[in-house]
Amino acid sequence: MSEEQAYVGMDLDTSGGAIVTAMIAAIEEDNEGVLVDDFMVYKKVKAPHKMVLKRETVEEHLGADFDMDAVHIYMSSCFGFITEWDEEHLIIQWEDEN
Repeated sequence: MSEEQAYVGMDLDTSGGAIVTAMIAAIEEDNEGVLVDDFMVYKKVKAPHKMVLKRETVEEHLGADFDMDAVHIYMSSCFGFITEWDEEHLIIQWEDEN
């Protein structure tokens, strides 16, 4: 696997405003080595090997309830495999590393 392929992540539509900002802050808090590239209309958020998005952390940053089903609305694409997705968290990774 090349160095670039070692990253997993998602592209988030910036029209999501505060929700996308909270999602990015949550990803940065719960994952090491997160990089965010700003392309104005979307932000590419990536982490080495595995990315976790936790509902609870998004809610802390948003200051409101957050439904994990809403991720579809803001995530225009992802790279890596979504290995878990439920009402509490989303995990993206290249392989099942549990």
